[in-house]
Amino acid sequence: MQRIEISRELAYLVEAAVRPSDHQPFSVGNAPFDPQKYLALAKWHQIRPLAFEHAAEKSLDLPAPVLRSLREFTLGQAVTNMAFLGICVRLYNRLADNGIKVFPMKGALWAWMLYDKPASREFGDIDYFVDRNDVSKSLDVLLDEGFAADSYRHYLLKQKAVVGDYLDTDYQLPLTPLQDHTLQSLEIQWNCTYPRYCYNFTWDELAGQRVAFSMMGKSVLVPPMEIQLMMMVIHHGGVEQWDKLKYMADFVRLLDKSAATLDWAYVSRITREKGFHKLLLESLGVAGCLTGRDYLAQAGAGPGYPSQDFLQEILTHWENERPALKTKTWRIFFYNIRYRDRWSDKLSIVAAHLGYLTHWRLLRHKMIWYKKRPLNEADGDRAVNAMAGRQNL
Repeated sequence: MQRIEISRELAYLVEAAVRPSDHQPFSVGNAPFDPQKYLALAKWHQIRPLAFEHAAEKSLDLPAPVLRSLREFTLGQAVTNMAFLGICVRLYNRLADNGIKVFPMKGALWAWMLYDKPASREFGDIDYFVDRNDVSKSLDVLLDEGFAADSYRHYLLKQKAVVGDYLDTDYQLPLTPLQDHTLQSLEIQWNCTYPRYCYNFTWDELAGQRVAFSMMGKSVLVPPMEIQLMMMVIHHGGVEQWDKLKYMADFVRLLDKSAATLDWAYVSRITREKGFHKLLLESLGVAGCLTGRDYLAQAGAGPGYPSQDFLQEILTHWENERPALKTKTWRIFFYNIRYRDRWSDKLSIVAAHLGYLTHWRLLRHKMIWYKKRPLNEADGDRAVNAMAGRQNL
């Protein structure tokens, strides 16, 4: 594979994020180190605590204002993470005690499960996966806890004729607090991502073999590491396209902790059935390239990954960031058309996108909403709507 050149700033941050072995897969540019670019990239990649730890460990010559910015953010993130983790466990227990099939997922769980210090991972909200049949009940419980859907989704969920269509075509509901709260956002999910990207897993497929895991001394039931790995490839790879070093930091830590003991035959079988085995291998290849550790061999796969284009695309995003989009639908669509396994998988994605247009009642209600409410209108009546009546699904 052609040796790729990256900036000195990115090279330091890659080192901070993935803890490579004695190994350097890239050429580092000759331009002088720019501390402000280093700080900006650390913020973009959401790895400021890792950057601060690495800078201290390697005694990087950072200007006092840059070092102070990293230190202050890291201390603040540590306090925030511990508060959020406490809230995460409390709400999980409330949901589970009400008979809801649920497990915590993504940031809060992975911070505690994968990192030596949970405060090292940046995250800003809390995510739960619930059984599709328990969405209504979970919203009632979380409303009692002071969290509700925004006015747009509240409106859709009140329309009994389209509730089923909404759950069939979407995968998550963001909730926000009705009053001032330490936690500003939490989400419930009932699918790994939008069904039209064809990564569909049932509750039983994800949670049928849950294991006990201790978060802050409290036991929670979560999917095993094989499922955590696949959910990470779907979210960090198939949806976010490995855009940020934070995602690769998660992936590498999971692999370093569990690759030697994972049931790779099971992972291979499921990813082939769901049509994202190639994405798994490309992702393992990038992780191995960055760290110098042969995750492909541990997975029982041969060499040949990552492809030059896959790695180059990721590094381009890491170096230059990416513009924020109002919607990433088409970016995700074309990415999955490129990297899913078979033509049948790709055609299924196309068919699912076209099939979305057949949900005419849902689309009509969405059009009614946006016709009445400009996209940039303040959502000031969300709390009023939420308290006026619970979401009835």
